[in-house]
Amino acid sequence: MKLIRSCLFNVYYVLVTLIICVIGMIVGPFSMKLCCLNARLWGFLLLFGLRWLAGVKCEVKGKENLPKEGGYIIASKHQSALETIAFHALLPEPAYILKKELLYIPLFGWNLKLTGCVPIDRSSGTKAMRSILHGTELRLKEKRPVVIFPEGTRTKPGATTHYNPGVGLMYEKFDVPMIPVALNSGVFWRKNAFLKNPGTLTIEFLPAMPKGLDKREFIKELQDRIEAACAQLPLK
Repeated sequence: MKLIRSCLFNVYYVLVTLIICVIGMIVGPFSMKLCCLNARLWGFLLLFGLRWLAGVKCEVKGKENLPKEGGYIIASKHQSALETIAFHALLPEPAYILKKELLYIPLFGWNLKLTGCVPIDRSSGTKAMRSILHGTELRLKEKRPVVIFPEGTRTKPGATTHYNPGVGLMYEKFDVPMIPVALNSGVFWRKNAFLKNPGTLTIEFLPAMPKGLDKREFIKELQDRIEAACAQLPLK
């Protein structure tokens, strides 16, 4: 049954993504806002498909911790492609900090660019840091949430790696709320896995990070909060 449901969802995923990308290429050059609304529709449709085809429900906790207005930064655990889909549905016009290679994917990457993402070259060192800060500043001025995955890559459920310094620089430079996010998406949508495991995915928005920490103290506190919250989420 899981194989059949996963097959149905994966076909649905490809078809929906293709249609949404074509629509995005039509409306995107005229309006970034329309392209973001199109991406939001993509997120809703895929969460719908996950629920009714693959049997993966999405439970959201802590939405009261999200600012009601103005720009802010989401610093999220990263286990799966699933959260990148979900944030489009859950957040107003999110701008992702992502590796520039994703922009080279035909149609999909072009749509990412049209939504105002912040691409970085992870091999360029300090130049990548400047790109993060510049792109984040532009999107925050538009009062949009900026999404960063501090680990810089997907990790398995229950695993962690070091948090990159870019998130610390963002904390120091921008006087906006930074919201940590814990999740267990990798349990249900594993990295590069065809099969989707049915169950209830949890995405938890934690209280905003306190102000006034130095960069090193902030990164440790951010990691401790996210990992502690993730450890409380079910791994099956």
